[in-house]
Amino acid sequence: MLEETLFNAADAAYDAADYATAFRLFTQCAELGESAAMSRLALMCDLGHGVPIDIEAAVAWDLKAIEAGCTSSMFNLAVTFRRCGQIRSSRLWFERALDAGHGEAAIELAKLYSVSDREADTAIAYLRRALEFDDLIDDDRAEAQELLARDPRDW
Repeated sequence: MLEETLFNAADAAYDAADYATAFRLFTQCAELGESAAMSRLALMCDLGHGVPIDIEAAVAWDLKAIEAGCTSSMFNLAVTFRRCGQIRSSRLWFERALDAGHGEAAIELAKLYSVSDREADTAIAYLRRALEFDDLIDDDRAEAQELLARDPRDW
C-alpha cells in the first residue's frame, strides 16, 4: 500500500533527523488521506522540525487528522493549546481525547484542575480514572500514582 510505504519512509527519515525529507514524505502521505501522517505534520510544525515553528499550521494539521480519525491528535492539540495559554481549549481537547480512550489525557486534566483548591476532588477523580486504563503506559501509571500520593496543591 502506497500510504504505508510513504509513511514508513517518512518515519525513517524523521528518526534520522532528515526533517526536510520527512516533512515532504509525510505531506505526500497526508494528501493521500493518512491521518497519522497529518498528525506527524502537526507535530513537526509545532516543534519546528524541518520547518519554522508554525502553531496555526500545527493546529490545522491536527484538526485534519482528527477529522480523518486520528484520536492521538486530540491529545496533541490539547498540549499545543495549553502551551499557548489557551486553557479552555486545552481542557476541551483533553476531555475529547479522554472520551476517545486516551488515558494520559486524564492525568493532564488532573494537572489542569489541581491549580484550584476547590477542584482538588476533580483532579483526584481524573487521576483515578487514568488508572482504570489497562493500556496506560508504565511511566504514566507511575506518575498518576505518585500524584495521588501527594496533596494536589503540591503537584
